[in-house]
Amino acid sequence: MTRTSQVRAALITALAATTLVGTITSADAKGTQPKSRGAYATNPNDPGLIELYSTPDPGQIRPMNWDGAIGGWAPGSFESRHWADNDYTEVQFIGCTMFGATGKSAGVKLWQSIPLSFDKDMGMQTYYNCFTGPDASTRAWWNVYYANGDDRYFTIPQLNGSEFTRATISVKRVYVDTALAD
Repeated sequence: MTRTSQVRAALITALAATTLVGTITSADAKGTQPKSRGAYATNPNDPGLIELYSTPDPGQIRPMNWDGAIGGWAPGSFESRHWADNDYTEVQFIGCTMFGATGKSAGVKLWQSIPLSFDKDMGMQTYYNCFTGPDASTRAWWNVYYANGDDRYFTIPQLNGSEFTRATISVKRVYVDTALAD
């Protein structure tokens, strides 16, 4: 192998490694997450995770529920924190505000992370009512199962029905519930 071929091979290997590793930008409902958080389903130090009880006392939050807020998300710019679930998921937004446009709707898409494969699109729900007041809420649920993964998250790919807008959304409160029984 000539010196030029060796340099070319080294550059191609470096480019491939950079492409595969890349930079991961994700956000949880409270802000930017560290790069390593997507590498596993849960972290016991994550705010919002609670101790699992066999039968929760009345008034206790069910396992794996969490809440937070969203600030300044543009369509397709972030993903929520991930949580372990592979059955029923409910996502509620309270107090939606849009900047750069009149807030009318937000498309919320649920994803299931599949290790070493493409994530599964579980469908999009359009949230309207949360824009009608500071404490107005919209709730949607997905009752879908996909094999080979139990790590879910949501994105906001559309604002006011468009993927191409400079508007951003902030949500005063986001609740994720993984228990159908409540």
